[in-house]
Amino acid sequence: MLILLAAGLLLAGTMAAQNGDTDLPLPDDVAEMLRERLQQPDTVYVAGPDAAEELSRAFSSIVRSVGPAVVTINSSRTITRTIPGFPNPFDPWGRRSRPHTEEFEARGLGSGVIFDEDGIVVTNNHVVENADEIEVVLSSGDSYPAELVGTDPDTDVAVLRIEAGDLSAADLGDSDDLQVGEWVLAIGSPFALSQTVTQGIISYMGRTDLGLADYESYIQTSAAINPGNSGGALVNMRGEVIGINTAIASRSGGSQGVGFAIPVNTVERVVDDLLEHGSVLRGWLGVMIQEVSPELAGQFDAPEGTVLISQVLEGSPAEDGGLQRGDIVLELEGQQVDGVSRFRNTIAEMEPGSEVELLVLRDGDETELDVELGTRPGDKVSRAAGGTGSVEAGWRLSELDEDRLDDLDIRYGVLVAGVDRSGAAAEAGLRPGDVILEVNREPVDSPTRVRQLLQPESENLLLVLRDGNTLYLVLQL
Repeated sequence: MLILLAAGLLLAGTMAAQNGDTDLPLPDDVAEMLRERLQQPDTVYVAGPDAAEELSRAFSSIVRSVGPAVVTINSSRTITRTIPGFPNPFDPWGRRSRPHTEEFEARGLGSGVIFDEDGIVVTNNHVVENADEIEVVLSSGDSYPAELVGTDPDTDVAVLRIEAGDLSAADLGDSDDLQVGEWVLAIGSPFALSQTVTQGIISYMGRTDLGLADYESYIQTSAAINPGNSGGALVNMRGEVIGINTAIASRSGGSQGVGFAIPVNTVERVVDDLLEHGSVLRGWLGVMIQEVSPELAGQFDAPEGTVLISQVLEGSPAEDGGLQRGDIVLELEGQQVDGVSRFRNTIAEMEPGSEVELLVLRDGDETELDVELGTRPGDKVSRAAGGTGSVEAGWRLSELDEDRLDDLDIRYGVLVAGVDRSGAAAEAGLRPGDVILEVNREPVDSPTRVRQLLQPESENLLLVLRDGNTLYLVLQL
């Protein structure tokens, strides 16, 4: 079975940092050779006798240049568990032992990239999520405590800040210009081995529907990515960071040549928003959508792969703009719609308040609508430590695919895959197999959306589907 794994690493002990190389610019002759021979899409490059040596020199130069900007990230958090009482088999009256609590420290390992000489470090959200302490280890071996500036679980990006001088920041490239087949290097700390470099090519652009984050459009690469590489750099042949490594597809838990990185253009936008606003402000329509399948295409007489509006939320920009349930979105800003994921990503990348032009199919007729995008509820809340992104409810949530939604005869919902017997979810009466339909009267379609709507230190109203019936439960956090 193929398993998608976030490339973070849990450790029982501490990590010893390795010394890295000093900064060295990419030689002009090598850079020029690579630009001319390897970066032109319409040119066929026939390798000469010195090609291997030139490429080897290029790899070494890139590593010397970028390596100091790649760091190791250690995190730790204290977990408290309640151990329930149990019957004492040697007690003739059958008395139970007293419940008690136990604490233990969970440690994590990942990688990061220095984005700014003033100490801004970028990594994956899953590397530092819920951490009590975060430490950044430079390539020199020097370590610094890190402040969590903010996180964006929707893209799995986190921003840290360290107080350190004379930092080497990475040069950032343009991930929109990447092409399948380009050489890339991955730099990070797999298995606590800092400054490890692997090499491969870009094997796919715009990979979606992996279930790793709400907004996905990954760079897929054959460069080996392993546990501990999360948050590290994916680098092009110009020595520019063009992605943040985040996950692998594997049957064994280790690299099998299919890794995924968040495009650096996406990361830059998230970082800018987190630094300026404390959260990421995304365009929001306020609709529930599904992809037009072959069966639905026949029912609606619509092209496959376009987007079906299955629900319009009350008071949303979509309702104000005239969208209706059953509309088929054919075009977005004059471009043909190609799948739910790309449609959602495009809307989310637009600024709240901007106007979007939609071509919709309604009852066999095409209609143009102009909709002013809003800000998704919950996006104004800071995602820094202590915000809604770090709420602990004692449950494990997962998304429902379209087949499962059809089986349950619902359009949206989030599956409760597991419940901690001593957690808040269990106390509220939730059970594994329940489907959460609403949180505080707002529909939910992803675990991230559930986290956004939960109010810490408050009573949260949940609408739950169980055995074909709906019921309300109150989750106290």
